[in-house]
Amino acid sequence: MQLETSGYKRRQISVTSLIDVIFLLLLFFMLSSTFSKFADVELSASGGQSTMAQSSVPAFLKLSADRLLLNGVAYDQEAIAAELERLQTSGKVNAIIMSVDESANAQRLVDMLLVLRKLPDINVQIVR
Repeated sequence: MQLETSGYKRRQISVTSLIDVIFLLLLFFMLSSTFSKFADVELSASGGQSTMAQSSVPAFLKLSADRLLLNGVAYDQEAIAAELERLQTSGKVNAIIMSVDESANAQRLVDMLLVLRKLPDINVQIVR
């Protein structure tokens, strides 16, 4: 008597659950990412040459989390732009030395750099 043994049949792998997992991962990463637009602020390294005129002196700007001082006088962000423009057009200032306090965050620094970028022909140096 000969017994016929049936061969081992392989079952097909169901990809439905794999597709579900991939879809859930895709959803998770899409929802956890940020959709904010990033902007570039161009920074240049300071060179050894001085282009300042002898009659003008640099303005000292101190940036902290809650205060903004220009040559020791407190200003808000809108007023400091007008004051710097006035000093620049009068020829008294053509460079700004900005000191950033440890309490200031990176967004505050970028916001201030964007304000300073609107001033034509001004050199900005950031010191610690």
